[in-house]
Amino acid sequence: MAQQSTDYLSAVKDVISVCKDAHEGFHGAANAVEDPQLKRTFEEYSRQREQFARELESAVSRTGAAVSDPSGFAGKLHSGWMAIKGTFTGHSAHQILEETERGEDLSMKRYQEALAAGVPDEIRSVLEQQYTEVQQAHARIRSLRDSAAKS
Repeated sequence: MAQQSTDYLSAVKDVISVCKDAHEGFHGAANAVEDPQLKRTFEEYSRQREQFARELESAVSRTGAAVSDPSGFAGKLHSGWMAIKGTFTGHSAHQILEETERGEDLSMKRYQEALAAGVPDEIRSVLEQQYTEVQQAHARIRSLRDSAAKS
């Protein structure tokens, strides 16, 4: 039983970390694009992922477990990379959207892994609700990317 607990906590920690990374990544994307509507979309997703991380940390805490501080260090790097890429590509919305979609692919993978890790019901419900929203964001970003490619 202790091994299952460790496995699910590790998987949930990975989701929290990817949420923090996405928060930073979307923040960087918002700074890398010039289109005001796209900037607002990225800012919205940045705030959403910050909230997701807090919700999951709270859900884990309510079960009496704890996760060590999963930082969003990779997200800070990705955020910086997007700013650089934006500068060198003339703030190409299509290329920034490709990068954010790649990040969303990783987010969905982490959620899938956590949901398969035998998490307690009170955490599972949070993960499932958030995963649905991540899937919706991924679809929206893909659609925006496809539209930007046609422009």
